[in-house]
Amino acid sequence: MVKTSLHRNVAAVIAALLSFIAIAEINFFIGLIAFVPLFASLMTASLKQSIKTGLIFGATFSCFAYSWMISGAERFTGHNFLYGTGVFLISTLFVSIYWSAILFCFSLLKKSLHSVGAVMYNSLVAAALFCLFEFLLSFVAQGFPWFSFFTGNAFAENLFAIQPASFFGVYILTFILVAVNYLFAAFIVQKQWKQLLIPVAAIIIYMACGYLIYSNFNANLTGNKRIKIAVLNENIPPDIKWDDANGNMLVQRLLDLNKNATLQKPDIILWSESAIPWTYKKDDDLVNEILKESAAANATHILGMNTEVEGNTVNNSAYCILPDGNVAGRYDKQFLLSLIEKPIGSLNIPFFSSKGFFVSKDAAHGQPLQTPYGKAGIMICNETTCAQSAAKASGSGAEFLCNMSNDGWFSNTFIVRNHFYTVRLRAVEARKDVVINCNNGYAGSISANGDIINQQRDIEPFVTMETIHPNNYTSMATRSPFLLVYVCAGFILFVIAEKKFRKKNRYRNN
Repeated sequence: MVKTSLHRNVAAVIAALLSFIAIAEINFFIGLIAFVPLFASLMTASLKQSIKTGLIFGATFSCFAYSWMISGAERFTGHNFLYGTGVFLISTLFVSIYWSAILFCFSLLKKSLHSVGAVMYNSLVAAALFCLFEFLLSFVAQGFPWFSFFTGNAFAENLFAIQPASFFGVYILTFILVAVNYLFAAFIVQKQWKQLLIPVAAIIIYMACGYLIYSNFNANLTGNKRIKIAVLNENIPPDIKWDDANGNMLVQRLLDLNKNATLQKPDIILWSESAIPWTYKKDDDLVNEILKESAAANATHILGMNTEVEGNTVNNSAYCILPDGNVAGRYDKQFLLSLIEKPIGSLNIPFFSSKGFFVSKDAAHGQPLQTPYGKAGIMICNETTCAQSAAKASGSGAEFLCNMSNDGWFSNTFIVRNHFYTVRLRAVEARKDVVINCNNGYAGSISANGDIINQQRDIEPFVTMETIHPNNYTSMATRSPFLLVYVCAGFILFVIAEKKFRKKNRYRNN
């Protein structure tokens, strides 16, 4: 018994490591086998053992996924490492309970493996449960994006694997990945080697469907309109102070980038999130100097700059400024960081590096920006982790998307690459070209079909020119983003009802 328990614990640790590589670091091939040790360990596990396995899996996963918090929180808030350790431990506890709940529910609903049909049935139960729990997790992740490790994200590395997301969102990716992992695990445990052809065939069929979806979308997308967008990646450390010692140097960096972009005659110049770290005013000297320089190119700016509300409260905004200096529109970040930008009750941790400001949400400024070249849907920072942000923008008429962000707080972690591939999922889900400008992260563009056009990163400031194609296409994932979730919910209700019916019949027969 002790030996079996040890094997189960080791399997949970191995699965957690593989899952971190697959989901957080975005690895398609590892994703196909990441949960195999976990599911294998559950084949004969009791409910109590399933809960324990979930705790071990969640805690191990968190050690890899949240270790950056210990030093990152210290740098971000100015508190000592104990504060970061506290945040790490709370996050670990939450994730561990989350995984325990999933495995507990699965153990309650699964069937004994007496046939291939039972294996197939259990794979669907596992896949449906993962989708439902990730749907619930998405509401938490809106404010706490570090919890947005959706299983299907592992497929973001593969162009064809992500194509079904245009119909069912990331949930279809999660569903297939989990079902395949369970099938591999069950047939390996039972040593039914020939039956391994079933999950292999499922992968091949799924990838073929992805290829057909990709080809069909490319063949039917119409319109030859093009927009040239200059992406200004300033690569300014987020905690640097705009004071007498650094102010002139930082201003000159922005002006040089703007001059470089202007020489390339773009239609739009895209800045990063809060590129100018003070609040917008019509007569702002730096903004006026930027507009004066770019006037020769007749360029429109989408500028990251906060909006004053009152006191030390601001809106995290993106301004669309026309060549003549008039503001065509403003977008305010809608999905705020809980505890950091948005308080929970009276508890809040304001941005230490920016002298303690708070952020509010102005719903009146949550629509796409009307540029001279079409409507631009804006996603600021963690909004890319929320599928609702891209779907809302697309549903409101956005013809292309812009991601303005700042990865400076965790520039040396896996989060930078994970962020970029999360944007790739949003591009496919909404079927919109996306231009990305992430300070201290990646800049570039991703087309509506998921092709990565440019993915550029440097430690020095740079300008990259991106050409995108706006479109008016509305994907099924935009129109009905939770369709698969509803199907999964219906299936799980059916499983519960069937289980109760069988139990009631056994009671009567006895």
